[in-house]
Parts: sequence; C-alpha cells; structure tokens
Amino acid sequence: MQKTIIQGVTSSLSALFIHDQVRFLEQNGYQVEVVCNNDSTRVYDGLNMTHIPFEREISLYRDVRSLITLTKHLRQKDPDIVIFSTPKASLLGMIAGYMAGTNTRVYAQWGLRLETVKGFKKIILHSTEKMTCMLSTHVIAVSESLADEMVSRKLVSREKIVRIGRGSVDGIDLDVFNPEAIDQEMLEARMKECGLGSDEFIIGYVGRLTKDKGINELVEAFSKLAVTYSHIRLLLVGDFEEADPVDRKNQTIIEDDLRIIHQPYTTSPEYYYSMMDVFAFPTYREGFGTVSVEAQAMHVPVITFDSTGARDTIIDGKTGLRVVTNDADGLADAIRRMIEYPLMRHRMGRSAREFVEAYFDRRIIREHVLAFYNMLGEEDDPDADYLRA
Repeated sequence: MQKTIIQGVTSSLSALFIHDQVRFLEQNGYQVEVVCNNDSTRVYDGLNMTHIPFEREISLYRDVRSLITLTKHLRQKDPDIVIFSTPKASLLGMIAGYMAGTNTRVYAQWGLRLETVKGFKKIILHSTEKMTCMLSTHVIAVSESLADEMVSRKLVSREKIVRIGRGSVDGIDLDVFNPEAIDQEMLEARMKECGLGSDEFIIGYVGRLTKDKGINELVEAFSKLAVTYSHIRLLLVGDFEEADPVDRKNQTIIEDDLRIIHQPYTTSPEYYYSMMDVFAFPTYREGFGTVSVEAQAMHVPVITFDSTGARDTIIDGKTGLRVVTNDADGLADAIRRMIEYPLMRHRMGRSAREFVEAYFDRRIIREHVLAFYNMLGEEDDPDADYLRA
C-alpha cells in the first residue's frame, strides 16, 4: 500500500526549496502533499499543494486559527507521516499531528534561531523549540554540530535525533555546480558587467546580507585588507533584509566603495562562484551552510566562522579555514593567507570538490533520505548510517 506524506513549511518560498526532493519521493512510491502559506505569484510546477495561513512571527489569534485548520486537514487526510520544517510550521505541525493521531511525526530542524537572539524572545523560542521536539517522534538535524547544540541546550534527547548522511537538507546538484559546465563566454560577459578583471583577487559571498550572516565583520575585514592589497575586490551576491540589518556604516560602505560589487539574489550562483578566488562565510549560525558546499564544488576554498552548521561544511586546513566566530581581524588574517599563498589556495580548491563529491552529492543524500523514509513505521535500526547523529 502506498504511504502518504504531508510535508509542511511556513513560507511558500521554502516550498520551492523542497520541490525536487518531494518529486524524488513521489518517484519512489510515496504520495506527498505540501502545506505552506499562500503566494499567488509563485508557480509550484506540479506540487500537490494545500495552503495553510502560517505566519512567520508570533500572532496568537492567527496561529490558533492556523492550528485548527491544520488539525482538521490532518484528520481528514490521515497521512502515514508528517514532516515539518521551519519554526512556525514545525511547531503547529507537531501539535496538529499529535492531536490528529498521526503516528509518525518528523521535525526537520534547519537552523536554531534562538542561538542569536536575547531576552524574552529567546525564552519563547526555547520553549516552542522544546515543545516541537517533544511532540515529534523523530528530529532530523541537518548537521552534526546542530545536533550537538540541540542536545547541549536540552531541547531533545540524543536518541531522538537523526542525521541524513553527513548532513544538509538535500545535498547539491554536482552537474550544475561543476566548473566544467560553465559557459566561458557567459562568464566573461558577467565579469564584465560586474567590472571585474582576471588579474583581480575576488573575495566572494552569496546569501542574505544581514548581521547574523557576518556581513559587518566581512566588510570590516575587507576594508582593513584593501589598505594593503590594491587588487582585491569584494563580491556580494544577495539582498539586504530589514529584520536583521547590517550596521548603517557598513551598508554605506557597500553602496559607495567602488571596490565592492553588490549583485542581487540570483538563481544562478554558480557563475558568481566561478569568479571567486575565495568564498567568505562568516555566519553566526546555520543549520547547514549549503552555499559553502556549493562554492567548494566549484573549486573555491571557504573561510568560515567556527559556528553551528557552518563548521561541518569544510575540513579545516584542507578545503578551507575556520575562524573564531565574530572575529573580523581573524577573518582578515585568514583571507590574507589565501592571498599570499596561492598554491595552498589552489590545493584547497581541488580538495574541496573531492570533499563535496564524497559526502554532499544530491544523489547520495537522497539515497539516505529514501532509506530513512522506508524505515519509518518499521522497527528502527540503530546501526543504520542515516540514523547516526
């Protein structure tokens, strides 16, 4: 008999991130429905969708209304498995799944937001996170350090945590993130648009431009290095966000300094990775740093803060360098090493691709995912690779 899954995320944008994995599960015998909030401007390309009015921020009236709607929906559909990701959808999904009597309730933890908040909000997030874990039957942590962080904060027991392979949400497509697949004429045209030359040293970043992503430290490190190295450029690909703003001083530097190139969010980051000599990833926290792995697949070594979910994405000293979190001077020193030791940098770039091929190829991750789903509802195998966290 075909097993049914209801997979939930808060935002319709996040639904696009799980699209390919949903299709993979459907191709392997599962019937999958996705629940998320609605965005009439998005096209979901064949996903079986139901829209539940989830709100990202706390809204007691709307959250209770969403919970009632979701619980009724789960009782009506009676799925074999529910799996929810992102904070709000996961909390409501685990409560609704418990109330609806769904036996297998999976919480996929993509990042611990409470790590970088303070005060009353941190207390609220800790309480809701603990409740989400308590009402789940399995908690997927997308990296080893995320699993460790959750256990150390007493959010969940080690026995309940699952890690899929070496980690990540869905691995990466190594056919797309492949230096040999890059159209060189298109790459040259894009470099010209950015005003970049082949004789310049490009420090790159891809992602949201926020405080939590370490953009303040990155701008400060670059400004320090630019005094000594006239040929370096900083390439930032992504959009500013008001919810966690970069310091106004540093945002002004990004806007005004001609040595800093700012490009908007793109669906083709592989071309920007191809321009970079080193990828800077000074994030304060992650679930798993996918952009770090994408860059390494393109033979670009990575410098990352030693933060949750980011440290798992490199081999320190072999595919990149780890720096103490929040340390702008340490970040500058690591970039300086990459500038002054090109042989080391190139060696790291070659090793980086091999590392990604061994552990984060999407085909490998999906085999682990399928093994995990096939196990659900059966007797757990504590020795299975995909259950080691």
